[in-house]
Amino acid sequence: MTGLAAADVARLRPRRERQPRQWVTAAAVLVVVGLVVRAFVTNGDMRWDVVGRFLFSPQILAGVVGTIELTALSQALATGLGVIIALLQQSRNPVSSSLAAFYVWFFRAVPLLVQLLFWFNVGLLVPTVGVSIPGTDAGFQVSTNVIISGFTAAILGLGLHEAAYMAEIIRAGVLSVPQGQIDAALSIGLERGQAMRRIVLPQAIRVIIPPTGNQFIGLLKASALVSAIGGGDLLTQAQFLYGENFLVIPILTVATIWYLVLVTIASAIQHLVETSRVETSAAAPSFAARLLQNLPPIGRRRI
Repeated sequence: MTGLAAADVARLRPRRERQPRQWVTAAAVLVVVGLVVRAFVTNGDMRWDVVGRFLFSPQILAGVVGTIELTALSQALATGLGVIIALLQQSRNPVSSSLAAFYVWFFRAVPLLVQLLFWFNVGLLVPTVGVSIPGTDAGFQVSTNVIISGFTAAILGLGLHEAAYMAEIIRAGVLSVPQGQIDAALSIGLERGQAMRRIVLPQAIRVIIPPTGNQFIGLLKASALVSAIGGGDLLTQAQFLYGENFLVIPILTVATIWYLVLVTIASAIQHLVETSRVETSAAAPSFAARLLQNLPPIGRRRI
């Protein structure tokens, strides 16, 4: 290479082959997208003035807050319950593992809308709930409809449904940890529960976080189904609005804009979490160092 001229070196560099068909295809796609956007923007029935007027209306903002609360509470319920179900699936007790497998099968098989409608109408099956002392008149009873409102039924329906998927995600994360690490933890005196908490779950989180972010975004969009039971979410408030003024398309456009904003923010947060997770895992101490750090002094002498 030292004896080659500069022109020869430049000629030896790889060059990307020009493909005019790609430019033609890209131009055609841009033209189609432009025509579609122009059709919506210039359509007088879109009523963009109405969209701007209701975009930050108190009723719409209340629906946005309701959607965020509903999604966060449902995801928290689903994550906590998913951890329990995933651990039960790994249990050596056949009854526990079978019940956990049945839960996952049942709540993944029944459509989410059916579950929401069931919880909203559970008062027809159980009119009252309460506590009483047998043989006495002491106790209390409350109407089920007082406890199970549209918002509560939405949390139960979304949370229990999402828990089935979270259980599979967490179980996959647990199975991603090599069995040899669990055996090593048991061989140095840790109990199985301690090994799960100290060794398995911290490493499984690396596998659990990405699909959990996707599930949260999916749950955020699935919360729109709550409008069928009047759960107080964004779409519910939008339906109340266009039920009063009959401006269906503009109000639905407002709801669409807010869903796009919420999903974009959630996607950005997911990206930041995954990026920080990669950087942290690259600088994280080794498994042996963490194990020695967490072990009590007696355990260290045993090693």
